[in-house]
Amino acid sequence: MGIQFLPMVALLVTLAICLAANVIGRAFGVMAVPDGRRRTHQSATPQLGGVAILCGFGIWIIGAMFLGDGRDIPLLRSLLLAGGGLAVVGFVDDKHEIPPAPRVLLLLAFTGIAFTLNTEMIAPALHWYSFGDVPIAVWAFLALMSITAVGLVNSVNMADGQNGLVGSMFVAWSICLAIVTDGTLQSAAIVLCALSGMFLIFNLQGRMFLGDCGSYGVTFAIGLMATLAHARGDVPLETIIVWFFIPVVDCLRLMIARPLQKRSIFEGARDHFHHRLIESMGMRISALVYGGVVFLSSLGATLEPRFALVILCLLCGFYFSFARLSEGEIAESAVLPEEDAKVVGIRDTKRHP
Repeated sequence: MGIQFLPMVALLVTLAICLAANVIGRAFGVMAVPDGRRRTHQSATPQLGGVAILCGFGIWIIGAMFLGDGRDIPLLRSLLLAGGGLAVVGFVDDKHEIPPAPRVLLLLAFTGIAFTLNTEMIAPALHWYSFGDVPIAVWAFLALMSITAVGLVNSVNMADGQNGLVGSMFVAWSICLAIVTDGTLQSAAIVLCALSGMFLIFNLQGRMFLGDCGSYGVTFAIGLMATLAHARGDVPLETIIVWFFIPVVDCLRLMIARPLQKRSIFEGARDHFHHRLIESMGMRISALVYGGVVFLSSLGATLEPRFALVILCLLCGFYFSFARLSEGEIAESAVLPEEDAKVVGIRDTKRHP
């Protein structure tokens, strides 16, 4: 009977951390302090969204391990140990900047730990709706997933520069996972959706930011769940590509554009996709459009995977209508008007990848 109350307990834990975020953030030194340049939000803001989500999620996972039927212990263990471990890396990065190379190595290490703890995630073939199953060697699959994990986590980390964006994507992806899965995996997706939604309420009010703990840990957990769902045949590969397309393609664009402009890919700047939308639509509308496009395209590809490739084409058109590579346009968008930036807490504190 106790397992039925676990989601409520998890939600209360997340809510408590959100309400006490200022006190906790100051105590642990994880406050984002505005500097008038890249950090243009109005006041010092706790970067504890990831902590709030993952503490609640961790409580649910531990409870499910002890109170569940035991069939999905490998899944829960990988989420708790690998996802939680990477979240700790993100929390440390929020306090003290970790250089890019060690962060990537730690991400690869936790990816290996996750697959070791739950070998069911290793698929013998890539499942496409349009092309059927494509067999793949174990070593090739693991290499592909390692590259994917690094790319996805850093892509979402780079997208976390405007209130509401990443939180809304967490909600959208969790809903899609809940639709295509069942059992413990579905329950995990539903719980993560609720916890992300709780954070989103506070984030939209500018009361807390996600922090690297969240952009690393929550993204990694969602990636592991999507990998398992794909390995089980619950969701085709093109649908998963639709889910993560916009943040990933934006990361790839910047990795190409910045070296061409003789700029480091590791520097923080205002040339991300959400900055381009802000230039065209303003703060509030751009956030609604970004989140709405991700949600609707992900939901459409989830409910009707036969249209996933068409949706991908539409997403390409949408993305490249606003994201450009010209040096002049990037220079013009390097600094946003301060008054606009204060509206929803625009910031860019990321070190890439």
